[in-house]
Amino acid sequence: MTLERSLTLAAQASLALVFLAFPMSVALANVGLLLMLAFWLPTLAWPGARSRLREAMRNPLAVCAVALFAWILLASAWSPAQDRDILGFWQKYLKFLMVPVFIALMHDEAVRRRCWQGFALALLITLTISWLDVFLDFPWTRGHRMGLASDHTVFKDYISQGLMMTLFTTICAFTVVTSASRVKQAMAMALWVLAAISIVALSHGRTGYLTLTAATVVFGLTFVASRSRMQAWSIGAGLLVLILMTWWLSPVLHERLANAWTDAMAALAQSGLGNVTSAGARVEMIKLALSAAGEAPFFGQGTAAYPVLASKYFSTVEWCSVTCPHPHNQFLFFLVEQGLIGLSLFLAYLAVIGRTALRQPPAHKAFTLAFVAVAVVAASTHSAFWLSTESHCLILMSALIMAGLRARRTAGAPT
Repeated sequence: MTLERSLTLAAQASLALVFLAFPMSVALANVGLLLMLAFWLPTLAWPGARSRLREAMRNPLAVCAVALFAWILLASAWSPAQDRDILGFWQKYLKFLMVPVFIALMHDEAVRRRCWQGFALALLITLTISWLDVFLDFPWTRGHRMGLASDHTVFKDYISQGLMMTLFTTICAFTVVTSASRVKQAMAMALWVLAAISIVALSHGRTGYLTLTAATVVFGLTFVASRSRMQAWSIGAGLLVLILMTWWLSPVLHERLANAWTDAMAALAQSGLGNVTSAGARVEMIKLALSAAGEAPFFGQGTAAYPVLASKYFSTVEWCSVTCPHPHNQFLFFLVEQGLIGLSLFLAYLAVIGRTALRQPPAHKAFTLAFVAVAVVAASTHSAFWLSTESHCLILMSALIMAGLRARRTAGAPT
């Protein structure tokens, strides 16, 4: 085995480790990323690695990711933030620059399969502990009250766990409709049910409710509509009934959504800052973001500018601790800091995934569009491409999906 091949295999193994690690430990995932780069960079001395990188740059996702990161760097020139804060934001968004590297290393189907398996295994461990925590008290879980009415988030906060568990349910749904084994189909369906219940009943995160709903509806309707529009209408009606029943039968879901609506209406009605609530804070952050974006609509206020602006707008410590780090909306985040140019690049990043999905077979199309729906919901309710765990998940998974879809096209797979 040549040195180039050994280094490439080590880099690919490190990348697979990242997919296993980030659902449970961002620190371990970052170690995996450093190892990946340490093994991959020397391979550029050989023409094979450079050729694979050039091929990866032909992937439209890589082009959008690199362009977005370049604009983030450029927007730092007019930022009011201090240099150390700007560097911190560069670190947050650095994975966009690494997208071509991810795709280049995942050109091999076996590597992509190990990445999928690593992510699925991590979520299976999370799901198992979440359910065991209903009956046992684990010291590292979020809540320490047994029973269904408590929060049983395991390694992460309930927002990131809900997001990742939703993607796990989508993997289960994909397995149900593609596997030729009845046993695997039954197991995947059972895991889907357990994962969906864990999002709705074992977690207090409203983002998980929304991502699960979006993924389930988009996957079901897309898959069925590819075969029969009449069945798609029937499935859509059935999903609507299921969603309404779930909302009615889950006291946690019912209470959380009712509180969110009440808090949002109260924030819209009041003229000043009242008590800090999740939905109320989001309303105030939207007001600030739209006002700041109006002052610099095309180029934005500059990278890392939002915390500076928010600290002036939210004067109390109580409010600033919640609202000053980020606006809890990735679309508004890019609009404020990178302007319409940055927002357009981010929208293009999401759009190329959806556009590529439309040329795929029904199951792959359904899965990929469900992922796009999850990413849109996550970006609408949180700064999902800036926060560590969520950005690891969405950027790495988007690279994995696009590497697989482009490989199918190159191999002449049916579309």
